[in-house]
Amino acid sequence: MVIFFILSVLALVFQTPFTIFLLIFGQIAIWVFNHYRNKDHIKSIKNTAKQETKVANVRADEAYDNLVKLINAIPSPLVYINQKGDFEVSNQYFNSLIKVDAESVYDIDIDTVIRQTLLDAFLNERQFVKQLNYRGIDFQVLSIPLMVEGNRYNGCMLIFQDITRVLEGEKMQKRFIADASHELRTPIASIKGMIEIMNRSNFNDEETRTEFNLQIEKEANRLEHMVEDLLLQSRLKSKQVYLEKTRFNLKQFFDSIVYEKRQALYHAKIETIINCPEDLVVYADQFRLTQVFTNLINNAINYAPDGTIEITAIDNKDRVIIEFKDNGMGIKEEMIPHIFERFYRGEGDRSREKGGSGLGLAISKSIIEAHGGSIRVESEYQKGSSFIIELKTDA
Repeated sequence: MVIFFILSVLALVFQTPFTIFLLIFGQIAIWVFNHYRNKDHIKSIKNTAKQETKVANVRADEAYDNLVKLINAIPSPLVYINQKGDFEVSNQYFNSLIKVDAESVYDIDIDTVIRQTLLDAFLNERQFVKQLNYRGIDFQVLSIPLMVEGNRYNGCMLIFQDITRVLEGEKMQKRFIADASHELRTPIASIKGMIEIMNRSNFNDEETRTEFNLQIEKEANRLEHMVEDLLLQSRLKSKQVYLEKTRFNLKQFFDSIVYEKRQALYHAKIETIINCPEDLVVYADQFRLTQVFTNLINNAINYAPDGTIEITAIDNKDRVIIEFKDNGMGIKEEMIPHIFERFYRGEGDRSREKGGSGLGLAISKSIIEAHGGSIRVESEYQKGSSFIIELKTDA
């Protein structure tokens, strides 16, 4: 600009062809210079914009990938249906749920139960929660309508939450309350009935009174035993029982339990065989483990008289496998899945007659699991049962 100003002044002062030529040449040179400078600037702006667009695309791709990972990490079927009814976003669990390559709620290949739920959510444009059973699974379906500016409907999101275990837990809780009420009511009714008879003004049978007193004492002891077992099982389930773990010899442990039960085993005519290495050591709460095997022996006395109990222990590196086997009446196949449930009795009411609470195996399972072990049963009806227990040999 300074050069152009000087040339202009010279052209006006001298007004010769040469100065005019210089003025024209200077203007052309300035125009060329500005043109190329602007061109380079525009090119620089384009390159910068291109680079920023590339970075923005990379970030958008990363954000999309993270969103997909997040949606797929949600452990429930999830789908977003846009305002046209298309499945705009869905996770792998939703795709597994519908089991067809569908793109919208109108796809007739989707099973009727699921398709109707999707249509209800999409067309009603309102939030709802409903339960449905699909292929043996109980789902709680939550539909959330999505609104944009101006309160316009922009589709909806549905989440299918598997509540099968929750409902099973509620059923088990209800059944437990019913069973516990029944088990507690039985001895209470028996005690109440005997007391009412003894309180009659014309009752003077001393022999019957003595018999009733003994029976009342028996029923009261059973009630006490049942309440203690219920409290113990509850504490074990909530991990409120402190386990006093020590290392002790397993062979000596089994010998001592059998010795303690020798009279009952003798009267039931049961032979006991112990197959256990002399040096096998286990790390466990000896008192609680005694409860487990005492219960198993008591069950064998009730259900396997004139038979054999065989206890076998095997050292399996960091775990010990114990098999408690009898050749008694066994367990029917349909009863095996319920054998560790509270108040469950396999055959008749023999354990109730013996003063049992019906909680023995449930408590045994809780004790073993509290040790970080496992217990299962294998049985063939009329041939015997085998309880397999796994425990850690060390801390």
